[in-house]
Amino acid sequence: MKKAFLISLFLFSKIGFAQIGLLKQYHLNYLAINPALAGENSPFTLKGILGNQFNGSIRFNQVNQVLVLDGQLYNKSGLAFQGYRNNSGNIISTGLGFSYAKGYEIGELKLKMGANGGIFIQPNNASVNLSQSVLPHGGLGVFSSYKGVFLGVSNPMLLASKQIGEQKAILVNAGYIFDNESIFGFNANVLYYYDIHSKRKSYDFNLKASVNNRLGIGASYRSNNLMAYGESKATLIPFAEYKATKTMSFALSYDSKPTMESNPNTPNLPVGGVFQFMLKYNSDDSGGDSWFFGKF
Repeated sequence: MKKAFLISLFLFSKIGFAQIGLLKQYHLNYLAINPALAGENSPFTLKGILGNQFNGSIRFNQVNQVLVLDGQLYNKSGLAFQGYRNNSGNIISTGLGFSYAKGYEIGELKLKMGANGGIFIQPNNASVNLSQSVLPHGGLGVFSSYKGVFLGVSNPMLLASKQIGEQKAILVNAGYIFDNESIFGFNANVLYYYDIHSKRKSYDFNLKASVNNRLGIGASYRSNNLMAYGESKATLIPFAEYKATKTMSFALSYDSKPTMESNPNTPNLPVGGVFQFMLKYNSDDSGGDSWFFGKF
């Protein structure tokens, strides 16, 4: 299975699928905020997320797409690929990246350290003739858990070109996981953002409850204070996830007040509500070596 995972990872990395599009949907993919969570899905996981806006006609406007390929290697290590594309207003951004993580047990303390690297394709503006720039970036993350209490600190854009016009925030994620023998469980956490360059701060509150590890219901409240241009509004994103079979799950969420980052010469572009749909395949129903399988 691990050999098949590595072969599939190589094949999918050839797909040309921006960090903004990735972060906006982290409630369905926590790997987007911390590379230390690589390998925490199952021995092999394939996940696709589509963000669609209803524009009043029969056809939906595709706002963003995310492809995640995650797998476990040896001795609590994991390797993941993420490809993402964000199409909002007059901005089109794309990127791809890899994450690697290694876990350690120190008594009852579970500790994972991770690193990520990838490329970012500088956004195109449909109304201005701009040439694309392929810019590398990289970051680090650590995630720890002790008796259900967890703390993660990361910066996926720690090393990045100044030409990348996105937030390079430090992310601190802290919370508590409760699990009552797979009958009922919940994950309550807060995500704090701090952008070193702009000094902007923001925070999110997240809650996910699960029943029999089959049905998950939750919500993500976001203050959205990191936008560099124009105004942003706080939003509440409800979501539901259902495990249809031992290997297949799907989820649906809705962001009623999305505000998309634009370039410095134009204000933020308000758009209609965005539905996010996720389809996920896990090769192993037990989670393999994962410590947090089904908890995020």
